[in-house]
Amino acid sequence: MTNKLINIILNIIIFIIPVLALPRNESILYNVLKISALLICGAFLVVLLILKRKELKFDLIDKTLIAFYVLIIVSTIFSVNVKKAIIGEDNRYEGLLAFTVYFMTYYCAKYFFTFNQNIKKFAIATTLITSIIGILQYYNIFPIYHIFNIPYTVGFACSTFGNRNFFGSFLSIVVTLFMALYIVKKKKTYLILSYISFFAMLVTMTRSAWTGLGVASIFGLIYVIKNFNKDILKRTIYLCAGFIMIFIFVLFPPKFIKNSYFNVNLLSGRFEETFSDFNDMFGQKEDQNEMGSGRIEIWKNVLEVIAQSPLLGSGPDTLKDSLIIHNPLQVIERVNRIGSVIDKAHNEYLQIAATIGIPALIIYLAFLAQICAEQKNMFKDNSTFILLIPIISYMVQAFFNISTIGVAPIFYFLLGLIQNEKFKENLK
Repeated sequence: MTNKLINIILNIIIFIIPVLALPRNESILYNVLKISALLICGAFLVVLLILKRKELKFDLIDKTLIAFYVLIIVSTIFSVNVKKAIIGEDNRYEGLLAFTVYFMTYYCAKYFFTFNQNIKKFAIATTLITSIIGILQYYNIFPIYHIFNIPYTVGFACSTFGNRNFFGSFLSIVVTLFMALYIVKKKKTYLILSYISFFAMLVTMTRSAWTGLGVASIFGLIYVIKNFNKDILKRTIYLCAGFIMIFIFVLFPPKFIKNSYFNVNLLSGRFEETFSDFNDMFGQKEDQNEMGSGRIEIWKNVLEVIAQSPLLGSGPDTLKDSLIIHNPLQVIERVNRIGSVIDKAHNEYLQIAATIGIPALIIYLAFLAQICAEQKNMFKDNSTFILLIPIISYMVQAFFNISTIGVAPIFYFLLGLIQNEKFKENLK
């Protein structure tokens, strides 16, 4: 019974929480619903794991994660803002409590999650709902916003995540997962889902997600070459041809779409911005702070925060507090210039170093390295390939993106699932 309940809760975390959303409105914190559901699920997992305490076991990888968790707790105790370190920044909510649920999700996925045919249905439903909403938002034809007269930004393809970067990080997992499933399983449903989710990824305009997809596709190409046959080649061509056609459709939209829904080709503008960043990288611009949508400036400020407290950081999700304390003049200047304060590093690895400490980052990277090192057979074992490709995609995009409560649990779930041999046997 406890195993069934754990599986139900994990399904809620992975498939329901990403869909939960409040209307996009400046007066509403859109992540309130997600964090509420996540913490409720976490509370149930705590109770269930206590009931199963005699069955709990921990291998070396688990112990590495426990060491990371201990450092999070210590960092919280010595935080510049203990309350925020526990709960998290407003509308981010990635404090100690969120990390606790992430780690329980990982552990339960590794030891207790079982394969069920309903998983496919849930995954398909979540992907379709989120992707279609995002596409409709991009073209300014999402009806709920019009029905309730809720203001939102045209072309803001954020779906149910409230932010296009968050939606992009979600799709970096989803697109690569269904691509791998189609190449291995041959089902046309997975091909269609790959197309739809890729369409949604394009219109998020999230370059970090595109980068994750690109790197994961290299590993996918290696798999195709090592397992080459006519069927795999045919499926690979279908994927590539479909993606190219979708890309052309978004880049050069038909006149009736441009005239009816929006007049700016955001995708071409995004590529122009990317080329401009490459030019700036090679010194053709004196001020390089604006590169990567201002990420260079953010990373410089974050590195200063790391230097202030390299061992324990400022406390989980307290980057903004640390900047205000240590660099108040920079904060005031940024507010006057662009009207915002940095509250995330836009790089998950720098975020950990700044808020939890450099030792925590080293242990976290060791945790990821241990998991990846165990998957040496990814090009021979289909289940390993299917699960590792989205993990790789997420880890790459995380170098430029923000961790969020709607997506991070899915990543930790996959990290646990790829070590769940019983599940992988059923996935083959």
